[in-house]
Amino acid sequence: MKVYSKLAAIMIISFGLLVGCSSSKDEAISQAKQVAESTFNGPAEKTTETTKGFSYYLPEGFKVKDEFENNVILSKGNQEYILFVNSHESLNSDVIFNEIKGAKDEKGIETFKGEDRFGYISISPGEDKKYELIVGIGGVKTTTMTTTNDMVENAKNMMIIANSVEYGQEGKEEKVENKDNPKEQLDLGKAKEGEQKKNENDK
Repeated sequence: MKVYSKLAAIMIISFGLLVGCSSSKDEAISQAKQVAESTFNGPAEKTTETTKGFSYYLPEGFKVKDEFENNVILSKGNQEYILFVNSHESLNSDVIFNEIKGAKDEKGIETFKGEDRFGYISISPGEDKKYELIVGIGGVKTTTMTTTNDMVENAKNMMIIANSVEYGQEGKEEKVENKDNPKEQLDLGKAKEGEQKKNENDK
């Protein structure tokens, strides 16, 4: 009987931990969606950084790590972010969003609409208990890998950046490509590949 009691206790504790983790994950995702929407609907910050083709606001603690055509690699501590801007898509375009939507679980996706603007957030499971977090507005997209503990803060900062981007729409006919990476970078691994290629060319 004692053995069964111990097994039952272990099962109850394990179940409780699983429920707790699931609840924590769901709560983080829900809060991240809410803060992304409220930031999307809030005032845009004045731009502080300028690169080829666009300008943007850099939140406190963020640094510019590297720049590529259409991409900027940002960092805050050990956290890295990709800022991608397709100047051929307007702020109310859903082209980039539809590409993301086709490859992700729709349960982790939320969209927001404003005056001449289309915003979204996508949260999907990644490796090492992290989540791929994508936040964007029209032709602007920010990407990072995040833990549930940092998910809400990252979602807010990423929407602040996306909401601040200013660029001139140059026409939808021409396809935007990254010289280091022909395809849009949807994860940090691809960004690092581009960074390595750039460093090799500079040698």
